[in-house]
Amino acid sequence: MDSRERILITLQHREPDRVPIDLGGTDVTSICRGAYEDLMGYLGRDTGPIVIENIVEQLPVLDETFLNEVVRADTRQIREHGCSTWEPRIEDNGRYWRLVNEWQIGMRMPKEGGHYFDLVEFPLKEPTCDALDAFSWPNPADPARWEGLAEHTQRLYGGSPYGLVIGCVFGGGVFEFPQYLRGMAAFLTDLLLHPKFADELMERIVEVLIDAYSHMLDEVGEYVQVVCICDDLATQMGPMISPDLYRKRIKPRQKRLVEAIKARTDAYVMYHGCGATREFLPDLIDIGVDIFNPVQVGARGMGDTAELKRMFGADLTFWGGLCDTQRVLPFGTPEDVREETRRRLDNLMPGGGFVAAPIHNIQDGVPPENIMAMLETVHEYGMY
Repeated sequence: MDSRERILITLQHREPDRVPIDLGGTDVTSICRGAYEDLMGYLGRDTGPIVIENIVEQLPVLDETFLNEVVRADTRQIREHGCSTWEPRIEDNGRYWRLVNEWQIGMRMPKEGGHYFDLVEFPLKEPTCDALDAFSWPNPADPARWEGLAEHTQRLYGGSPYGLVIGCVFGGGVFEFPQYLRGMAAFLTDLLLHPKFADELMERIVEVLIDAYSHMLDEVGEYVQVVCICDDLATQMGPMISPDLYRKRIKPRQKRLVEAIKARTDAYVMYHGCGATREFLPDLIDIGVDIFNPVQVGARGMGDTAELKRMFGADLTFWGGLCDTQRVLPFGTPEDVREETRRRLDNLMPGGGFVAAPIHNIQDGVPPENIMAMLETVHEYGMY
């Protein structure tokens, strides 16, 4: 059984030969640069020149031999190119590296001890429709974004055994992007105090996202098995907004995005949303989501993975949830990691519908021996 078959069988809620494994198949299931360099050094492997494919999160292109021999990864990511009118430029502002992306969002990373870029400059200053009209929106139809993508994906589809995953196009969603453009506190306030503006902003975002996914899927939709969308709805402790407000104002727009994706591909739709998202899982099923990522076991309501499987496992494939990345993976012993990973496998594997992946990206500072303990446990106990 090859990787693509393994992925498809588990997405059909059947048991393949072993649990599929993902590392680097999306920008939310990878490993940060420092952790990758530490792990490769621990293994005595040469990284060669490091190429960063996600500047904001500092995610490197992972070595193919490492993915095949050490991880036994079943996935590979298909990502869009940048646009023709913007090149990523990192400025040295003394204590910080500064980056402005094509959405005009400013980010910075400390030069000493920084691991990734934080959003600090938000371009939409005023909650008015005039400000939306004046904003320079990205152009999803820019041919530079998609140049050569169909040929590359077709070669990978025909010449490799992997399950192919489209990561989150533009890196955000209907609810997240307004926060990136306005600032989190400002947009959450806008939802209540400036509802006309907030709704129009979300409308423009969903139109851009539908346009972008449509262009990408017109290029590669027949070759990919999974399409990922991203939209955090919760904090560590619970929903960011009331579920009623979500269902009235955000859910219908997310549904339009999912429907637009499914109109252009037979691929499964993965929804990435961090935090205490349990309350929203029935809504995600309702809008057509097939896969949920991640099972953030340290968040409220997400720790009982056996119950999550019983409650939602018939409708959702869980992707990610191997080991608590906030406590056990970075701070536990290798034996703690093995025990935690085995328990999550026991809870989530039965009947298929589980892809073994870290809970979000493995962060810098995680001990290499703990990463290997997690992977080795999957290899040993992930057989059906």
